[in-house]
Amino acid sequence: MAARQAARLRAVGSVPAARLRAAPSVPAGSRGDHGAAVVDFVLISVLLVFLLFAVLQVAVYCYVRNIVAASAADAARYAANAGVDPAAGGQRAGELIREGIGAGQAGLIPCRGSTATDSTSGLAVATVHCRGRLKVTFLPLDLPLRIDVTSSSLKEGTP
Repeated sequence: MAARQAARLRAVGSVPAARLRAAPSVPAGSRGDHGAAVVDFVLISVLLVFLLFAVLQVAVYCYVRNIVAASAADAARYAANAGVDPAAGGQRAGELIREGIGAGQAGLIPCRGSTATDSTSGLAVATVHCRGRLKVTFLPLDLPLRIDVTSSSLKEGTP
């Protein structure tokens, strides 16, 4: 045994005995796992970024829908005034939508104003109808995000 160690020391040279210890044994299956954490991180982060953009797109859709609904309601009240042409309600809604979301998106949501008769009371109402689609901002998809809002207000008459 001593002769074997001496032969080993002679073969290695001046390497200290502490470095001559055998390397820890590594299970055979774990040698291919180097870098797996990086791959897992990339795969999960891509999914999380996609999910984040989807949530942001839903938030933008809700915001634009609220702007369109509020604009249509305000334009219907405007068109319901005495002496105002009901078609002016559609123009007013378009202006308010442009102020709220910008000209690029507002051009995709046209509004029109008209008069109608309320089915229960038989009175004249001014109606503003806005219908269009919203461009997908955060996702590389062409989804049909449609917006359809109708608002009515009782038309003023002369007493």
